[in-house]
Amino acid sequence: MSASRPAVEEDEHRWVEAVEWHTLRCSRAGLTPAQHAAWRLWWADPENRRVYAACARLHVHAQLLKSAGPLAGRRTARGYDRLTGAPERTPRRILIGGAVLALWLGWVMLASPPAGRALAPRQQQSELATARTVYRTRSGQMRRIVLSDGSTVILGAETALSVSLTPQRRAVRLERGEAWFRVVHRSHWPFVVAAGDGTITDLGTAFVVDRESGRVEVTVTQGRVEVALATSSAMPQWKRLQRVPIRLHRGERFSYGRNADRVVRTVSPRVALAWTRGELAFADERLRDVIANIDRYAQRPIEVSPAAGRLRLTTLVMSRRISAWLRALGRVLPITVKRGNEAICIRLRATQTTRLNNSCRGR
Repeated sequence: MSASRPAVEEDEHRWVEAVEWHTLRCSRAGLTPAQHAAWRLWWADPENRRVYAACARLHVHAQLLKSAGPLAGRRTARGYDRLTGAPERTPRRILIGGAVLALWLGWVMLASPPAGRALAPRQQQSELATARTVYRTRSGQMRRIVLSDGSTVILGAETALSVSLTPQRRAVRLERGEAWFRVVHRSHWPFVVAAGDGTITDLGTAFVVDRESGRVEVTVTQGRVEVALATSSAMPQWKRLQRVPIRLHRGERFSYGRNADRVVRTVSPRVALAWTRGELAFADERLRDVIANIDRYAQRPIEVSPAAGRLRLTTLVMSRRISAWLRALGRVLPITVKRGNEAICIRLRATQTTRLNNSCRGR
């Protein structure tokens, strides 16, 4: 029975990582302290150790073939055979050995892209799919983590984040929720966050990524980032040309994905980080987006009807006093808040809503 496709891809990825690590560890510069920490994490996986050992043996065999040379004669070949325990070579085996050497060099070239060459968003996302470490938070929970490279991440409520550190890059995927990244910048070791259909690359910075209901919002609180949106081969060429990477600076916010206008806006970094202090700040936001964010911190699920969700407001919510905020919301907006057994429903208070969808979907 043939191996499944995911298993084959996983094994191929382990080989690429093994070649990268072996090349880096054999270089004159060696590993930096941060890369050495990443190496220990990678080496802890028994399957990674198995592939690395096979990769190292392949390299030794290739070096022996290379040092033998085309005119080394039968004595060199016999010495190699005694070392490896293999029977005496025939010309065919020498050709196979040369092919192995070529394959090794090819792996090294593919695993080490030229410096300064940026990866396409689709390529970045495929590599991020093999993340090893996963961090999660529950409803109402916040968590601070320090990655092995020294970077700091604060996770908001109901957030899922996966991290993979390789010799070539630090790859992070935000599955859902909100996270603030304070990155230890390494120009030779990119820090890339994948969220939705885009990637955010660190350019020496701290930034917030909020992913909710197919919409991703990136806010820079310090330094700069580069946002790249994935393109499809079926997309017209003129549309692909519009998908050039976008650079954001401190105090700038950009949204993409579902219902996003993809416009760079200005926002106070202090406001953007209010949630890390237990404060949820919103400036001229739709009620449905406000509730989607607050719902992660509420003890009971909160729903809003499509009609009421179009209302806009500017507000500050304390994550520990959401119930009090809901009681006061009816004095600011024309809505009613009904507390059911399973969820809280927010509807328009208007009398003529027969043509509007003013019902909560229920859970």
